[in-house]
Amino acid sequence: MLRCASIVLLLNFLCLDLSAEESAPIPIIDCHVHLYDLKRPEGVTWIKPDNKTLYRNFLPQDHEPIAAANNVRGVVIVQAGQSLPDNQWNLDITANNKRLYRGVVGNLSTIIGTHEFKRSLDKLCEDPRYVGYRLSGRPQGKFTEAFYQDLEYTAERGKTVDFLLGDYRLDDVSEIAQRIPKLRIIVDHFGGVILDGKPLAPEWVKSFRAVAMHKNVYCKVSALYGRFREQPAPTEERYYTPVMDLAWECFGEDRLIYGSDWPVTEQTADYASVVKLTKSYFDNKGRAASEKLFHKNAVLFYQIPALD
Repeated sequence: MLRCASIVLLLNFLCLDLSAEESAPIPIIDCHVHLYDLKRPEGVTWIKPDNKTLYRNFLPQDHEPIAAANNVRGVVIVQAGQSLPDNQWNLDITANNKRLYRGVVGNLSTIIGTHEFKRSLDKLCEDPRYVGYRLSGRPQGKFTEAFYQDLEYTAERGKTVDFLLGDYRLDDVSEIAQRIPKLRIIVDHFGGVILDGKPLAPEWVKSFRAVAMHKNVYCKVSALYGRFREQPAPTEERYYTPVMDLAWECFGEDRLIYGSDWPVTEQTADYASVVKLTKSYFDNKGRAASEKLFHKNAVLFYQIPALD
């Protein structure tokens, strides 16, 4: 009898322990945060002086308290502009808190396809936190062989490429993904979708579905507010459900990665509301899917340290 009672107590303890673990808040790795200093040589040209929310410096001392208050335990910084020196600046400005700032996505748009590319990438990769770069300015005309060779070299080095859709199109990303299947690619901000409360544009949906067919392409669940045509954007989930449904259908739980797009999100609401909006949708997909979205997929894609 005594032995049976002990077993029952042990099972109850294990059940309580598992229940507590299941109900604990899911820690976050935020894979899209911008830091910038307006006094940097090339500045941040996409922010206009009349933007009272964003036209100021955003540095680690501004961001770290927000991260701590929202259970953000890891961050991948994404460079805010195309300045080549800012690649190293982003590494340097976050070097005193490597536990939080686990990765940096720079920007090599101005030199990809040139003789400068390999040397610059090699130098930046001396810091293991340099996980890859973003392409946000598309070369004119067709992609050159030198452009593809640099992407091949990126894949060989195990680094990633973020694509900011605008100058690049989803069809461009599909072409690159097919040609270089070993290159890990992520499309930022739901593939550049524009939201206005109306049904998603059919041609865009077609291209989004096509790019998702390439298993080396991931999608960043980021900039929800920023994708809305009118700012400040609505904060109700119903406005974002169609694009989140589509992303879930096309990419599934293994190729979606969370990013806030802070501080751009501040134009609509505070950081907590971004987490709440994203979480309210993915809670319905189950805890395992949410854990993948909020940190596990980021570790695999960007190859950064996992959370403790």
